[in-house]
Amino acid sequence: MSTVNEKQEGSLVPELLKHMKSGSKSGISSCLERLKNEPNCYKQFTRDAGLGILVNLLRFHNLRILNMTLSILANACINSDAREKVKGSKIASRVVSIIKHIKLENALHCRACRLIGNLSECNWHAKSLCEAGVVQALVALLKLDTNMQTYLMGVRAIRNIWSMHEGSREEIIESGVIFRITGLLVLAKEKSERNPKYLELIETCLKAMCAFLVTVDPRVREQMRGEKDVQGYKCIVQCCDINNKMAIKCLYNLCQVAECRPILGNFGAVESLIALVRDHSELSKETLVSLCLFCREAVNRAKIRIGSGLELMLSLLKDPDNEKYHPMLLHALAQFVYDDLSIAIMVKNGLLDILVTRLKKMVIETIDEEEINVSRKRSNDSPPSKQSEFKFNKTSAGRFSLDYYRDDWSPGSASSVSFSPPSTPPLPFYDSIENDENTEDNYSPVCSDIELMDNEDEPQEEVESLKSCKSITINVEVSQDLDKGNKSNDCDYTNDWTLVLLSRLSHSNDPIDKLADPTIIEALSTYIKCAKNQRASRILTRITRNGAYLIPLLKQGFVFEAQTLYGSEHYTRQLCALAETGGAIGELTSILLRGEEAHKLVIAVSIPFLIRSRYILKSLLNNYGGLRLIFHVLSDQQHSLYENAIWSICQLASTLEIQPDIVEKCQITDTTSTDFPRVYDNHPKPATVTFELDDGTTVDACRQTLCQKSDAFSAMLEGNFSESGKKRVKLRNTSKESLNTLLLAANGATFENRTIESLLDAVLLADKFLMADISEILTESSISRLNYKNFSRAWNWARLNSCHELKSCCVKSFLTASMTKSERVQAFHGFSTTGSFHEFLDEVREIINNVLCQR
Repeated sequence: MSTVNEKQEGSLVPELLKHMKSGSKSGISSCLERLKNEPNCYKQFTRDAGLGILVNLLRFHNLRILNMTLSILANACINSDAREKVKGSKIASRVVSIIKHIKLENALHCRACRLIGNLSECNWHAKSLCEAGVVQALVALLKLDTNMQTYLMGVRAIRNIWSMHEGSREEIIESGVIFRITGLLVLAKEKSERNPKYLELIETCLKAMCAFLVTVDPRVREQMRGEKDVQGYKCIVQCCDINNKMAIKCLYNLCQVAECRPILGNFGAVESLIALVRDHSELSKETLVSLCLFCREAVNRAKIRIGSGLELMLSLLKDPDNEKYHPMLLHALAQFVYDDLSIAIMVKNGLLDILVTRLKKMVIETIDEEEINVSRKRSNDSPPSKQSEFKFNKTSAGRFSLDYYRDDWSPGSASSVSFSPPSTPPLPFYDSIENDENTEDNYSPVCSDIELMDNEDEPQEEVESLKSCKSITINVEVSQDLDKGNKSNDCDYTNDWTLVLLSRLSHSNDPIDKLADPTIIEALSTYIKCAKNQRASRILTRITRNGAYLIPLLKQGFVFEAQTLYGSEHYTRQLCALAETGGAIGELTSILLRGEEAHKLVIAVSIPFLIRSRYILKSLLNNYGGLRLIFHVLSDQQHSLYENAIWSICQLASTLEIQPDIVEKCQITDTTSTDFPRVYDNHPKPATVTFELDDGTTVDACRQTLCQKSDAFSAMLEGNFSESGKKRVKLRNTSKESLNTLLLAANGATFENRTIESLLDAVLLADKFLMADISEILTESSISRLNYKNFSRAWNWARLNSCHELKSCCVKSFLTASMTKSERVQAFHGFSTTGSFHEFLDEVREIINNVLCQR
């Protein structure tokens, strides 16, 4: 039985050919019925190359046969195999001929359009159909008053031809069919309110319009405006209101063009997008990007502000789950920098918290980037040929924002497509945050906003330059791979927009609540330390320049942090200028007298960094107790301000121009040529004398050298004293270290490794034994070797030996010597570990007071 069936199926091709030759309409219809209703028969028919026969049937002058043939071919050409089998046939010219010459059969038109649409899934067939005149035929058909199914198939056919064959686009645009499809969309939208079956036509028209919008040709957008009152745009927005995905994509493409956005905004696009973003748990990239694009014009920014769009964008920025959208959102908010009402709303709804979070991430990114750069330098594996292999440009990453159709746009250019310049520069490469199938809709990276605040001291010039700047291309060299470069680019842009917003806040004449809070200042200071970013530094300078922030900054100890920052002199200069004004002096005085204890202490320790006037210093430190508070902190090593107080008292000494006591120094010469009396030139031979010290140790010395250098030793060893002529002599109150140091100096030897105590003891011995020249040499060496490691030891030695001048010199040298903060703290710690620390503090206080109270 199966053999019979196979035989019957296999005989359908010759049977159909026989009926075609005889002109039997009933026979042909019977064969076609079997092909439609028997899948196995159809499969065998295609294997026997029967599709070519069906193509020939398209010439048959019988509507029923044509109808069935078109239906079978349309079903077959859904598959690429079938489209390949009819390739090279005359199917294109014949199906176009059906549309052109059969006027009354709507079903035939519908099936012919369906066949055209399926064939057009292949580029070759789309081209053949265009050459056969399909565009004009479809345009004429769509202009007729026909049924909805024909409209559906005709619009789909146009869309597929447009998408698969770029050569057809000029003809399609010139034919005006886009204008007709827009009209069908408007008609379907009106009727869909009463009849839901028109929803399918709406969807089909929107899909076609999405396909048309891949081009930058302004004629496409012009035709989509519709017949009157821009009904096409209005209809797209209305479809967005019901969350139609295709309508949202159309809006996404349209609003990338500057002149389209005001029109769309007038039809409620802004409000619709805000509602879509707010009411749907899963964010759509097209929806969010479109909303960000509407931030470009002042008229739409006002709608966003009124419609609570700013609050919505800020809430998205606070959500870490939406981090991939944060770059575009930050840039959108940056468009509001000249809108005071919007800035106030953003500040009220947590903009500063968002910027703090961004600054902290910027610090991490900077540190990571530095580590990567260090690693690359160490490895040095990258071949030179790959150093500039990848670049972003307008051909590799997508297309520009259509805010500027041409790069040579100017307000007076007759060839300019834009009717008016946008109020802000083109938007950036949003789609780098996410890859999807719509790569042709992407921007290239454009970011002229990164220069928004470069001229920080001339805000008006910034406004003008911002309004007139043109679209630019950023070429970014990537040394390793494209993905890393893309990520780095996004980070750079996001960092710039973060700083743009923060810069705008710092420009405000009225104080911004919390702008000078520790969280902001600490984050900004940390970023400046890591990145050495000049714009961030200027932002901080402007904050310090605003008198409203002075006291909050001082209370958090910013003056100490400022000393450690890149460009510290700028911050200190601004703080000093403010601090010496009458109002600031009054506030400082009030805090010192009536403030909280913690605030009193931090203000007192800050004053030496802020005030240069000796009169004001005397008033704040002496009259109002600031100096007492500083010394209170200095006496408590566990206090959080302890190290800053050390720094502060030294800064005060520098401001008061305290100088160490001048020590007269002799000219260092070769000691062997010193002009001593030659009384003992006839001494028989150099002899060695051994000195016995109190602790029982001995030191050997050259008798002749000692006698030549010292009258005291000369009298002792060669005069009429009992020690004269003895080989062993006892010396009282002398240490071995000091005597060895003295002997080294007397012999002209070096003594770099001697301790400061041994040098000073040697000075005393030199004075004791009347060795004036040696004493001067040792004194000079002792003073020159004072440093943070031995200030306290030298001071303690001077105290024990009642050397008041040296003692004072040690204190003043500590106060004024050039040292790092850590060295100064180490030196102070040396004083604090002695048993006479309070005596040291009293001496410092006395030195400061003596100068401070001078008229």
